[in-house]
Amino acid sequence: MDLSFGFHTDAGVTPNDSLVGTLAIYTYKSEKKTKLPDGESRMTSREYADIVQSQIVHDLQVQFDSTWTRRQLWDRGYRESRTPSCPAMLLELLSHQNFADMKYGLDPSFRFTVSRAVYKGMLKYLSNRYDIPYVVQPLPVSSIGVRPDGDGKAVIRWRERHDKLEPTANAKGFILYTRIDDGAFDAGKIIECSCDENGVYSHIEDIAEGHIYSYKVVAFNDGGKSFPSEIVSIGIPKDGSVSEAVLIVNNFDRVSGPAYFDGEHR
Repeated sequence: MDLSFGFHTDAGVTPNDSLVGTLAIYTYKSEKKTKLPDGESRMTSREYADIVQSQIVHDLQVQFDSTWTRRQLWDRGYRESRTPSCPAMLLELLSHQNFADMKYGLDPSFRFTVSRAVYKGMLKYLSNRYDIPYVVQPLPVSSIGVRPDGDGKAVIRWRERHDKLEPTANAKGFILYTRIDDGAFDAGKIIECSCDENGVYSHIEDIAEGHIYSYKVVAFNDGGKSFPSEIVSIGIPKDGSVSEAVLIVNNFDRVSGPAYFDGEHR
């Protein structure tokens, strides 16, 4: 095993309802030993915890709140950081009892940023440990759509999402997955495409009348594949009974946490 990770939300409140923030914990001495079973110093867990904590705090300060708090880097004997036979850490991301922290804690975009920061921190630690370069997987593409282009053609368009926090996360290429009618998606194929002056990528596929074609796009690079895009679909009636085109637009383009209010307790 390369590493072990415990994910917690620490309890505690602040009297002025300021942020509690992120704490990281490692264990230097276990059963009076300061080395892992393979002979490596347990101080490697401190480096691991430091890198992950730093990545989380940096990304949250940039994307959500510049005052997000970096708490201590503790050497403590908690089970999750003490007993694994590999580098281990325990993360206390935020306080689930503190109002200022939980303004963010239930927001899906915040959770995505945190999870990606944990992944990036792990990746950078392993890069340091094994002295190999790292590449972060791309973000999923956005603004995907499909439209007919005459003569049995469909044009799929999308935009690459650039990770402003990670320069290695640019896409190297794209994979197109196709489903016909109620079947399953195929195994996907790497497609040749380039973007126009507006940063929009496009790809043309053949389609036959009387079938519904569904598509999704995945970005990839040397670090892996992104999460898939939304699924878009297109179909042309076989008998020509429909004379006008119908365009379906998904206008749901953001997520958020629940609404909250802050006032006197009654």
